[in-house]
Amino acid sequence: MKNRNVTLLILVLGMLCVLTLAYAQNAPEASERGKEVYENSCAHCHGVEGRGDGSAAETLLPKPRDFTRGLYKIRSTEAGHLPTDKDLFDIITDGMPGSSMPGWETALSTDDRWQVTAYIKTFYAGFKENENPPKQITLDGKISYAEQSVEIGKELYVELGCVECHGNVGRGDGTSAPTLEDSWGFQTWPANLTQGWTFRGGSDTEDIFKRFIGGIAGSPMPAFEGDSFLNFGLTAEESKRLIELENSDEITEAEEAEIEKFYEKMDAAVDVALTIKEGGEVSAVDIQTYNDAMKVVYEKSWHLANYVKSLMPEKRPEPAIGNNVLRSQYLQGALPAFDDAAWDTLEAGYFPLVGQIVIEPRQFNPTIDGVHVKSFYNDTEVVFLFVWDDRTQTTGDDMDEATGKPLEDALAVQFPVKVPQGPTAPKPYFLWGGRLPVYLWHWKASTPDEVTELTAKGINAAETQEAQGELQVQSDYTDGQYKLWVKRALKTEDKKDLQLEPGIFVPIAFSAWDGSNGDVDTKLTMTSWYTFVLEPVPSSRRFVYPPLIAILSVGLLFGLRAFVQRRNSEEV
Repeated sequence: MKNRNVTLLILVLGMLCVLTLAYAQNAPEASERGKEVYENSCAHCHGVEGRGDGSAAETLLPKPRDFTRGLYKIRSTEAGHLPTDKDLFDIITDGMPGSSMPGWETALSTDDRWQVTAYIKTFYAGFKENENPPKQITLDGKISYAEQSVEIGKELYVELGCVECHGNVGRGDGTSAPTLEDSWGFQTWPANLTQGWTFRGGSDTEDIFKRFIGGIAGSPMPAFEGDSFLNFGLTAEESKRLIELENSDEITEAEEAEIEKFYEKMDAAVDVALTIKEGGEVSAVDIQTYNDAMKVVYEKSWHLANYVKSLMPEKRPEPAIGNNVLRSQYLQGALPAFDDAAWDTLEAGYFPLVGQIVIEPRQFNPTIDGVHVKSFYNDTEVVFLFVWDDRTQTTGDDMDEATGKPLEDALAVQFPVKVPQGPTAPKPYFLWGGRLPVYLWHWKASTPDEVTELTAKGINAAETQEAQGELQVQSDYTDGQYKLWVKRALKTEDKKDLQLEPGIFVPIAFSAWDGSNGDVDTKLTMTSWYTFVLEPVPSSRRFVYPPLIAILSVGLLFGLRAFVQRRNSEEV
């Protein structure tokens, strides 16, 4: 009887596990609860009818998804297939980094997220009409991350034309980047492949591979299909042989026949791929031909995914707070020049930027992720190296229609005029000061080797200082990245300037403008206050005190020993 009860319990638990797994993979039927959750939490951006035209949509870039089109960017399914219910649920749960779509894991219960998943599907009839489940991308045959695979992927990155959109080193600064539009006619930017934390579908190698095989529907990023790769339909060895023959100065009749067979094989593979894509009938032999050809595509896609993974750090840099605060290192003698190798010895402080949304005009769609900063100082001067990514170099040739002012890239570095004495002392308002003024360095791409000193008591109350200090400046823009080098005296005669001393924690903040993104005036990206410090100069006294203390200790021991010996002799 006891064994029978145990068996029954196991069967019940097994059924519960199966039901739980099924629920985890498939949304429930659409319900009034799903509609209620959608209208309360989603319609503001995506619209009541799911057309991506909510009240907030006009200010957002990228635009909210139009659910009525059935085009979903982030999927685990192959090109031309709808996402699985789990794909939709995961996006609702985790959000879309680099966009205005937040994660709802803490704001909505698991049941509510499944309910809204089901309701979203009602906007597109294809979910109901499609009798067969969507075909998921297989991860079989994964090629592990290795240096050799990365090198192969690097060659494919150029061969496949990835550089045209994503740029030479992946910062999204390719020649085509400013011209790209999505299926709705809105401007869209290629991903910065060096910032994996902004990848909307995840930055693991498997996630990257899925983007290659499935494409990003509605965007300029295509799926890797039959015509994506050179010599589709040939094995790696056959492709290598064909390239060798085509590059030969002279070929024999036998070699011409060999080339012809290679082209026949490629044509057959492409024909089968097109037939399958268009839903036509194919034979078992055709399917085998297609699978053999796609096996090579998958192998190359894994190599490319490994290369893209190599372009990014393991995780997003930690902001410059706590142990990561920006520390200017002391050097004796001359400070390093713009391209000095000494900069490579320092870890950069990272200052993440966000859109300015406090006052009009606001920036809801920032394109600059953050500023990386390094610094050295000596007995009289301090030097900074500021680095930030910007997909385009914009130097003020175009004008903003609303303000009539030039659109250009720029950076402002902000300090208080007077350093607060202690952590609880008040700082100026972080948005360019107020009652308490701030001191600013303002750099513009139109004058790349100049920095203007400003004093401000508010972002709309900034004045150029009459007496400009002797700041030395050098800048460069290469492969989607700005570098700005600024050197200045620690102490100046101008009372409006910041005066620096070792060991004092100084508030610092940043503002940045991306002209190609329409940034102008208060439409910018920014930080609140962070801090930096000139690391105190190591004292030579620390090398004197230990041996001096040791000598005194030894002397004391000998003296004590002599005293004890004398006392003992007197008693005798």
